[in-house]
Amino acid sequence: MLAKSVMPRVRRLAAIITTIRTAMTRWFDRSAPSTALPLHRELHHAARFWPVEAAGYDGEDTLPALEEGGVFVFVYFDSEAAEFQFSIDLDTVDPRLARPDGTVPMHITVQGDTVFRA
Repeated sequence: MLAKSVMPRVRRLAAIITTIRTAMTRWFDRSAPSTALPLHRELHHAARFWPVEAAGYDGEDTLPALEEGGVFVFVYFDSEAAEFQFSIDLDTVDPRLARPDGTVPMHITVQGDTVFRA
């Protein structure tokens, strides 16, 4: 699947950006007092959209993705199946979001109706 072939590149890029963001935050916030945001606000402020990247070294385009709290959500149109597909990748989820058993709580809705909750 295309999502699996691009995930190593997306994860690598996300790790690089996180490293740069952390370094820049430490550099510019040296004198600022530490005011921790609530977790939900911290995650919302750090959310990123990853647009499609043109064909890379493997000849395939990446998929657009939304990243929040280390969770990547891909939404794309599969031309072969002629349908929209949604893919959620939890490989890099922020440990603060996981339950003690390692699962990640989720609530998925379509048009306001719950279609999945765990």
